Amino acid sequence: MNLNSFTTTSLAAAALLASGATITHAGDVSGKITFYTHFGQFVDSGDWERWSSEFETKYPGTEVEILHVANFRKEMPTRIASGDYGDVLNVMDNLPPSEYAEFYLPLNDMSLAETHSFVDRYEVDGKIYGYVYGANAEAVVYNKAAFERAGIEGIPTTRTELFAACDKLKAEGIVPFQINMGAGWPMQQWDKAALLFAGDGSYYDAAVTDPAPFAAGKPYGEAMRFVRELFEAGCTERDYTANNWDESKMMLAAGEAAMWFLANWSIPQTIVAGEALEIEDVSGDLGMFPLPVDDSGDPAVLLWPDWALGVSAKSENPDTAKAWIEFLLTETDVANSAGFIPGDPRIAPEMPQLKALFSLDPRVIEAGTPSSEFKQAMADARLDFMSGTYIRDLVLAEDFDAAITTVNDRWSRAIAE
Repeated sequence: MNLNSFTTTSLAAAALLASGATITHAGDVSGKITFYTHFGQFVDSGDWERWSSEFETKYPGTEVEILHVANFRKEMPTRIASGDYGDVLNVMDNLPPSEYAEFYLPLNDMSLAETHSFVDRYEVDGKIYGYVYGANAEAVVYNKAAFERAGIEGIPTTRTELFAACDKLKAEGIVPFQINMGAGWPMQQWDKAALLFAGDGSYYDAAVTDPAPFAAGKPYGEAMRFVRELFEAGCTERDYTANNWDESKMMLAAGEAAMWFLANWSIPQTIVAGEALEIEDVSGDLGMFPLPVDDSGDPAVLLWPDWALGVSAKSENPDTAKAWIEFLLTETDVANSAGFIPGDPRIAPEMPQLKALFSLDPRVIEAGTPSSEFKQAMADARLDFMSGTYIRDLVLAEDFDAAITTVNDRWSRAIAE
């Protein structure tokens, strides 16, 4: 992804988008499709109803049924295994790319193939299986008012400064750093953090040749130790068993909690939570800064594509399904509403926190595509990549070093097979 897409929009593309025009592919755009989505907030806001109505008006004779799946990564594999998984859905990010063709249709005939970002991430043997909603800047989201109450001047640029800020926040009765371990899925962030510790978006491929990537001093091992140290230092929330995701958004909005390591997508949800509490100017209280993984004073931001949309291999209306994806990603404000850097680089990102983050001129690491070999090794080692359970188990382990040894042993056997 070119960084120019953060701040500029081509004049020709802007005219295309403003006119409401779109390039439609050949085929019969008609009939009903079922769309499985993880975006529950757009059900509550009425946006899915609005966007589907606009689509149905554009294409008379179509119908889009929206089905929200709250825990997409855990629930959808069961639906997919049953063979009944609708027409449009996210491309499962823990599925080896070599298996995409079994569950999804190729989408090369869509105009997005020529314009969209991160297309190569979902391309296998020349066939494209997904188009991303947008990209995320994986960084620390923080509440400026909480920092001010704790007497923190400026954002932490080193690991030492981050832990010192946590101490000041604790002294004020503010939860310093929410990790949402009880919810589970937010722990996936520490899979991503390994790329920051490596300083390399292609690190996952290197890990496949390492029999002990979770050892101390290695990027994966350091990522696990970082979150473990946050937990042991009392920097995280007290309740680590219950799914308090919705509560955590309210706490961050209210300044009862100060930080989390998530991405720009989490900001709109926090703003909505704050508005429900009638907090004034939630957006103005929220900022972002790079996660300082060491004391170099040279933090980086990881660019990570969010979910990609694909068409089910079982779809009976594939042309309508493709038209829905193209419509969503080029003719609606779904990407900006979700807080993303839009996957279509012709659409400018609108979030002020993103602009402020990149005004710090951080190093930018673009996440590479995890290979089939890496994903298979994670599966064979019983490590739920991008789901968070194994990371939660490591953080809670009574003997962390022993738990790391066990994980390394499983990994070593997996890559040897």
